[in-house]
Amino acid sequence: MSSDANTLLIVEDSFVQAKIIRKQFEVLTPFTIITASSLAETDEAFAASAESIFAAVVDLNLPDAPHGEVVDLCRKYNKPSVVLTASFNEDLRRQFLEKRVADYFLKGSIDEMDPLITSIERLHANSKVKALVVDDSATQRAVVRRMLEVQCIRSCDAPDGLAALDILANDPEIQLVITDFQMPRMDGIELVREIRAKHKVNRMAVIGLSSSGSGPLTAQFLKYGANDFLTKPFEAEEFYWRVNQTLNILDVMEELRDCRKLTAGR
Repeated sequence: MSSDANTLLIVEDSFVQAKIIRKQFEVLTPFTIITASSLAETDEAFAASAESIFAAVVDLNLPDAPHGEVVDLCRKYNKPSVVLTASFNEDLRRQFLEKRVADYFLKGSIDEMDPLITSIERLHANSKVKALVVDDSATQRAVVRRMLEVQCIRSCDAPDGLAALDILANDPEIQLVITDFQMPRMDGIELVREIRAKHKVNRMAVIGLSSSGSGPLTAQFLKYGANDFLTKPFEAEEFYWRVNQTLNILDVMEELRDCRKLTAGR
């Protein structure tokens, strides 16, 4: 997804529901909103405006796509989808994860739209975020990078802490490091200590990972400067939530810095 893309596609066959959703996004966000009411119209919208669309809010059940085919269409165009559904169960949740849906919400009233808007705003902001994944397992690095991609986050990777430090020294775009604990040459905690010697907690976020998950290990990661910690294996939704919350906090810290600069300049 291009970081300049600013159009949100809303796919909803109910005219009233589509109008409500569109109005809320137009009032509360800077996004350009376009709508579609069927799978065919969605395909036309992507074909005409793929470069400008950054995400789609989609109704799971459409007249010409009653089984969630619209999500597959979003994947075809490499666009993240946030699903609206009238019902929810464990089978649907599993399908969402398999289809790499970025988020999902039950349909509700206009008063319940704030979480949906927050989720879309985060997806848009994530297009400007780059992460570094550090793990000695190539398979695990690939898994984490695919999960970051679902949330529109660009990433690179390293097999150990020393390699990670080399990448960080040469890539100022990186704002988030996700690191395993057990690695050759330099483990995750040593890496966190080295990162914090050069990058403050309010400018670069670190999330620690480990399969051991002991209390002392979690405490060590946090003590030496990690922003958060996850025990493997973890649910995709927990990973998404923790990453996005960590990035939200970074954004708030940046806003505070900007406010201080403005105040100091008066």
